[in-house]
Amino acid sequence: MPAPSVQTYSVAAKVASNTSFRDLLDAGVAAGSINIRDAADVLLAKIPLTDPCGTVNGATGLLTITPNGRDESADASGTAAYGEFCDSAGLVHLSLPAQAGGVAVIGKVVLNTLTVVAAGPVEVVSVTID
Repeated sequence: MPAPSVQTYSVAAKVASNTSFRDLLDAGVAAGSINIRDAADVLLAKIPLTDPCGTVNGATGLLTITPNGRDESADASGTAAYGEFCDSAGLVHLSLPAQAGGVAVIGKVVLNTLTVVAAGPVEVVSVTID
């Protein structure tokens, strides 16, 4: 067996880790959210999450986050750079880079567009965490 070039976890470890992370986001009295921010850390939009906030694939350990709709009225205009994953108290537990597109990209917050216009809609297309 050759030496791995990147970290390699068992499926059981991924399932346990991603289940614990999902449960951390779900802790609290309400659902969590994704804060979309620009490179200067300005809050552009806040996307609500479902509760529970996603599902963990038992065969692969992949966590798929589930938005509960979109932000219908963005807070500010700018170019989305990243998303912060927060519990219901607003505590940030993970930040992922943003990318525009129509399909899932592991480790990215995929948005319908990176160009956010104040008072306009912002939609998360997909979030998957390996």
